[in-house]
Amino acid sequence: MSKYPNMMKPITFRGMTVKNRVFLPPMKTNYVNPDHSLSEEIIQYYEEMAKGGIGLITTEAAEVDGDHLYDGTILGIFDDSHIEGFKNLADRLHQYDTKLSVQLIQGGPYANSTVNEGRMPLSSSAIAHVWNPLETPTEMTHEDIKAYVQKYADAALRAQKAGCDAVEVHCAHAHALLGSFLSSLINHRVDEYGGDLSGRARFLVEVCEAIRQAVGEDFPVSVRLSADDCEEGGNSAFDNAYVCRLLEKAGVDYIHFTNGTLYDVGTLLPPTGKPHALNVAYTDIIRKATTIPFGVVGRIKEPWVAEMLLEQDHMDMVYVGRAHICDPHFVRKSVEGEFDDVRPCIGCLHCLATSALSITMECTMNPEIADWHLKDIKPATTKKKVVVVGSGAAGLEAATTAAKRGHEVILVEKGNKVGGQFAFASFPPVKQELAPALKWMIREAKKAGVEIMLNTEATAESVLAMDADEVIVATGGRPIMPKFIAECNHPNVVSAWDILRGKVPAGMNVVVIGGGSVGCETAEFIAPRHNYRGVMDRKITLIEMLENLDMTDATANRDYLMKRLASKPIDIQTSAKVTKISENSVTYLKNEQEVTIEGVDTIVVAMGTVPENELAEALKNAGKSVQVIGDANEIGKIVNATAAGRKAAIHI
Repeated sequence: MSKYPNMMKPITFRGMTVKNRVFLPPMKTNYVNPDHSLSEEIIQYYEEMAKGGIGLITTEAAEVDGDHLYDGTILGIFDDSHIEGFKNLADRLHQYDTKLSVQLIQGGPYANSTVNEGRMPLSSSAIAHVWNPLETPTEMTHEDIKAYVQKYADAALRAQKAGCDAVEVHCAHAHALLGSFLSSLINHRVDEYGGDLSGRARFLVEVCEAIRQAVGEDFPVSVRLSADDCEEGGNSAFDNAYVCRLLEKAGVDYIHFTNGTLYDVGTLLPPTGKPHALNVAYTDIIRKATTIPFGVVGRIKEPWVAEMLLEQDHMDMVYVGRAHICDPHFVRKSVEGEFDDVRPCIGCLHCLATSALSITMECTMNPEIADWHLKDIKPATTKKKVVVVGSGAAGLEAATTAAKRGHEVILVEKGNKVGGQFAFASFPPVKQELAPALKWMIREAKKAGVEIMLNTEATAESVLAMDADEVIVATGGRPIMPKFIAECNHPNVVSAWDILRGKVPAGMNVVVIGGGSVGCETAEFIAPRHNYRGVMDRKITLIEMLENLDMTDATANRDYLMKRLASKPIDIQTSAKVTKISENSVTYLKNEQEVTIEGVDTIVVAMGTVPENELAEALKNAGKSVQVIGDANEIGKIVNATAAGRKAAIHI
């Protein structure tokens, strides 16, 4: 018996029986071929999840319109030539009794003309969208709408001919073509396709009716909806309950609920720190108003969460997305009692940020997602003694992979804890999900047989004395401390790392120099949780030379960090340069005027990191072959460190 009996119950729609209640939502990968057909890489990507036990896979959005492509890397189902690829995918998934649904989309106002030979995007109304603000889309005529109803029906028929098991119609997030019609935020028509909710839903209903007529009675059709727009003036959960009733009459079999709109990306791509199953608060309203089965996505990444949601009848199936990118065997490991072996998703959204940027999708915790050559950790032909110096993300990944390949591995760490920067990266507010990820990495290293030496300062002499065949240096980086700050007269100048690690306390009048991610997170870390204008509140000034903060993060994590910073008693000064520091003041230049902050008792420096690789140089000078990885080689993010660690160990 499974520990998760509700999660593992089969469910049937129009004769299609899905073996369990765990479904994959659509997530863009950029693995497609130049002609928008399915590549071998994307088929392998989905096939690995099928091997991992998932019940139903929904492909990333497939474009129904070749003349108005969503973007240059969109999957296509707008031509009969695409049928073969979907047939190949269906056959591969069916080997594991996994069902395949194809999500159908037309880009609407998001279909940028630059990838469509100058053809302007289409929409319900001639209003530019926030994500494509420089192009006013063409308002569709009734003839256009009729033609596009047929395009959706034709695309669904192609999926059926390919042997796919179902289709899903995208109409969520006030996004793409159908979403732009359903949304009161975008649709300003006053004809039969606008004006009120029934009018705005008419295009969607006609598409679903046409698909049903095209595919017959034995082929399931679903729709993806936002449960609530979470925007003033947008569709509410009560509105969408009514839409569900219309769709059920149109022959739709089940609904896939997401949430929010692209006006606030975090509502539909909730980042770390957001609650488990956060969308259920909205879908519970809909549950009372409709009988159509539905599933929900959004921060469902542990099996106990999925089981409780099904047990308590909040939904009929659960959509588990990013957790499957992180570990494609999420279902199998969970039901076989090995959930501690599931690689944890940290909610960083790097996977979806990279796919949105039309580059190869990457996962911070799972390097093989971006490079399938890293997938097979094969036994080494020659077993060696490997010394890895540094136990951050790069060092841990390298040590674990090398040990899994059969090498004798010693991991040397100068501190009294494993983790390096990863260890205190989880300390700032809402970053706590990094802690279980580090815990998992440590557990994997120990399971693989890595010998961990703490409180051990590695020198060239001590490493050479270990007589290793291979040495991997992953000593990370150190905070930049500019000379003019280090040599100033102020008695309390510290690094952001020292604050986060608790090595030194912050005072009551603090200046943080540097507004990148570390500076912003450190300012929030020491700030009062709420801006109550308390008498004893700490005063914090955050100074950044650039015109904006945290410029390297393109995810909703940054959006919410900015929102939290704005809500706290933090004086943010951008386009500002520190020019002078005294024993109790900091002066900065902004708009050609100097401003002095008096009574400063703590200066926190967060001006970046530089590689710390002196050990590597010393070993090379001694004639030792060394691989230098992670921040010790080049400053990057955790995703770069884990990938570098995996590659280094596979090359031994």
